[in-house]
Amino acid sequence: MRLISWSLLLSALLLSGCSLFGKKTGTEPLELQDFEAKAQIRTQWSRSMGAGQSASFTRLTPFLDGDTLYVVGHKGELFAADPVKGKIRWSRKLKESLSAGIASEKGMLLLASAAGEVIVLSNSDGRELWRKQLNGEILATPRTNGEVVAVQSINGRLFVLDAATGEEKWFYDNPPPVLTLRGTPSPIVTDNAIYAGFSNGRMMAFDPANGSILWEQRVALPQGRSELDRMVDIYASPVLRDGILYVSSFQGRLAAIARGTGSGMWSQESSSSEAIAVTSSQIFVSQSDGRVVAYSLANGEVLWENSQFLRRQLSGPQVVGDYVAVSDYKGYLHLLDRQTGDLVARKRLARKHIHAPMLTDGERLYIYTNKGKLYALTVRPR
Repeated sequence: MRLISWSLLLSALLLSGCSLFGKKTGTEPLELQDFEAKAQIRTQWSRSMGAGQSASFTRLTPFLDGDTLYVVGHKGELFAADPVKGKIRWSRKLKESLSAGIASEKGMLLLASAAGEVIVLSNSDGRELWRKQLNGEILATPRTNGEVVAVQSINGRLFVLDAATGEEKWFYDNPPPVLTLRGTPSPIVTDNAIYAGFSNGRMMAFDPANGSILWEQRVALPQGRSELDRMVDIYASPVLRDGILYVSSFQGRLAAIARGTGSGMWSQESSSSEAIAVTSSQIFVSQSDGRVVAYSLANGEVLWENSQFLRRQLSGPQVVGDYVAVSDYKGYLHLLDRQTGDLVARKRLARKHIHAPMLTDGERLYIYTNKGKLYALTVRPR
């Protein structure tokens, strides 16, 4: 099995289209154009919190649980903060380098070390509850329903552990293809099922108690002659809303799947490795070519698409108020009108692509940069 960082893969593809003499070929990132700003991005607060992301393209994303914002850096720094003012309530330094996290569920903080350990802490003060060494590198945040903890490793295994003790209950082995993107989605863990996507383009549901397969659905079918052409990873974590699973795959489809039966509700051809954003009526996707597309949640109809960021290696979108936010490989944050897709604001936050997916509470947008600076941003019409 070979693992490829999506950022490195896309960069290689872009560079392959450029001449040795630097002449433009039409395959380089599209240059940004001037526009009339109709909204303003404001920094409500910002604070350095740990070392940020590691050089191995970790995606350590903050997690909002009620009135507490949890943040981890790859060198083991852990913070619990006020999401409105940014004040640190408590912090802790772990000895381990971290590769995945963080989630706060059922009183537990869930993360994973670079050595393949699942680490579970109390979300009230960060004290350790248990840890479990697994066989495989972990790059996706573990999740729990309070009874079990589920985590996926990049060698194609889904591990399910007892939430109280960390004892292994069962695992499912889904050997990955020869070539895959470097990473896995986080599973969705409910009382009745664990939903997990795999690098062969399959979405599966399991019984949390014993691992029996409840259903499986093919989201993407490998096509083409080369291993690169045949990559169909479910890389972004699926989203569950109102009994429907929304799943995006690389070089495959965007699909809506009934959680109970695994039946397909609708699908659209799509290629994305980034997080998707879902509202009560829309779903937003950053396509691999740099288009931002809005779909109807009801039937998958394309509502609008914006092609102003072609080949700019966009992050997954996030919704804040009436706007959709995406960032690009140069660290620019772009805001689009949620109903029309028109560009309405821009702000530069970093010099390079921000690896961690964005987080929102509906009013504020939280962005954790690669070097460990956390921004809480608000948006206002001009």
